Amino acid sequence: MYKQFRRLDIDTLRAVAVSAVIIFHLDPNFFPNGYLGVDLFFVISGYLITQSILKSYKKKKFSFSEFYYKRIKRILPVLLVVLTASLFFALIFLLTNDLKKFNESLISSLGFVSNIYFWLTGGYFSTNNQLKPLLHLWSLSVEEQFYIFYPIFLYLIFRYFKSFNYRFFAIILISITSFFLTTFFIKKGFSPRQAMFFLSPFRVWQFGMGAIFAFLPNLKLNNIFIDSTYLLLALFLIFFNFFYKISFLPEATLICFGASLILFKSINEKNYLSKIFKLKILIFVGVISYSLYLWHWPVISFLKYLHVEKISFFHMILSLAVIFSLSFLSWKFVEQPFLYKFSKKKTLIFISINFAFLLLISLVIIFAQNIPSRYSKYSNEVANAVGSSYRCLMHVEKIIPFGDSYACIINTKEKKPAKTVLYGNSHALMYGYAYKSFLDINKEKGMTAGLGNGCLPFLDLNISKDCLNKSKAYFNSIVNLPEIKNVIIGFTWYKEKLVNEDGEIFYDNDFSLRKIAIDNLIENFNRNNKNVYLIGPIEIPKIDFPSNLSREIAFKKKQKVIIYKSRKEFDQIYSKSIEYYKNELGKYFIQPHKVLCDEENCYFADNKGSFFSDQNHLSYYGSNKMLKLFNNLN
Repeated sequence: MYKQFRRLDIDTLRAVAVSAVIIFHLDPNFFPNGYLGVDLFFVISGYLITQSILKSYKKKKFSFSEFYYKRIKRILPVLLVVLTASLFFALIFLLTNDLKKFNESLISSLGFVSNIYFWLTGGYFSTNNQLKPLLHLWSLSVEEQFYIFYPIFLYLIFRYFKSFNYRFFAIILISITSFFLTTFFIKKGFSPRQAMFFLSPFRVWQFGMGAIFAFLPNLKLNNIFIDSTYLLLALFLIFFNFFYKISFLPEATLICFGASLILFKSINEKNYLSKIFKLKILIFVGVISYSLYLWHWPVISFLKYLHVEKISFFHMILSLAVIFSLSFLSWKFVEQPFLYKFSKKKTLIFISINFAFLLLISLVIIFAQNIPSRYSKYSNEVANAVGSSYRCLMHVEKIIPFGDSYACIINTKEKKPAKTVLYGNSHALMYGYAYKSFLDINKEKGMTAGLGNGCLPFLDLNISKDCLNKSKAYFNSIVNLPEIKNVIIGFTWYKEKLVNEDGEIFYDNDFSLRKIAIDNLIENFNRNNKNVYLIGPIEIPKIDFPSNLSREIAFKKKQKVIIYKSRKEFDQIYSKSIEYYKNELGKYFIQPHKVLCDEENCYFADNKGSFFSDQNHLSYYGSNKMLKLFNNLN
């Protein structure tokens, strides 16, 4: 089975990592923190790559070209096979808009920047993201970015630092910097969790933790009791972290430290606990873990895409059988031959042809204007709304420091300063398309200031103490800009659980506390000579509406679908608040429900497409329908 010596403890860790991820992806409710298995892979990679480079340096045989070629033949052949198979099924099953996005993600995966692509175009944890067949390749992009830049970094520190201590210190310094940068942004609530999840600078410390222990000789513990205690501690840290996270630290801190302790120590054959590393099933899973990781998500994602509703236990078992079968075959007939049998010339030819083929097909699909589809025009129109909610970083012309984070400037071509800011959480920014159109029509520059993490703009109550600090920082930034005359406030009206600055929790079931908080915020802005426009509530689908609707039409052939909800429930919740702010604010109260609702129903779509991009955010189409609401801005 093995062509070279393998550390069985590493194979065991790989088995734990890939198993956790697969269970999480089958159903997040089974193992909510299973996605942290990816962090184990990062630590292992940092350890093994560092060891490999150090051995080459000691023998004075290190070669960049040889290092990169080894990485290429290890990673690309089986990846290209999986991408080709995924493309084939995507052409058969995906709706047009989803197919285009699939091919965008395929190109980003070929360029090893899919972590950046998925960060900018969505995220990881929402239901709709489970329908992206190549989403899991974000982690491979992070790994490849590490493989590309880390040898250069090591080369430089070996060249300029002759002392082992200085070299070792450089690794520790970079790792600690990344760790504290991540911790700092956790506290700041930077980019609602997603940036720290996807981007390499926030992952360097995990590779670094493995690298640190690779610089040290393996620890040998002859005393069985001490060895057992050490091993139990390492395993406890890993499994404890899979079930509990420490809120003020990076999510997988304990997992990474526990894995590093195992990598650092030699296996004591006399220790009965060490037999865990000799379980054949775990070793086998660890050996094929790369193929398992590549295959598991496309299989699960396509299954969820076609099934529409939650997949059954039977489908989970069936998908596992398919995943393990494909993984074993690709390990045996792709991974192993390219690693140990095929020549360099044959390997590079195979990679070049497949790479060019995938790139060409993907570009044709992305830029094609009228791709033939076996699904109805309407289902494709609805699917166009998926993930189309306004995101500042996707459309920004300029970013400036703001509050405790940043704000975006729109229409920088206009020389006069921005006099209007769209302010709040994502339920303010989802009006961004209409807001930008308003600015274009009136030839004005504007700003968007998004709080992130679902934080409310309130000053006295919020969803967390950190959000209170954030909203106060943003408030101060706005009032300290004298050129800003208009503040358009938007937020999630349905947040009932609130806390004050002392951490006391309140449940605002009758909207009385939120009313006080809104009035207080408006009064404070008015006191600082700002005109305040308040965006009112809307009815939301509470499901991934465009994705579900488009697939119900396409796969279940439904001729009649429900695209509305009775207005009765909406009025019961919000009618008093709407009436109050109509009287208090007059034209300064923006009422989007008037666009989406009639006397009887509130609508989530019409015959041209979906108003929503997901469970609760307006789509590009839905946002642009709100343009007329901005006409009363001064």
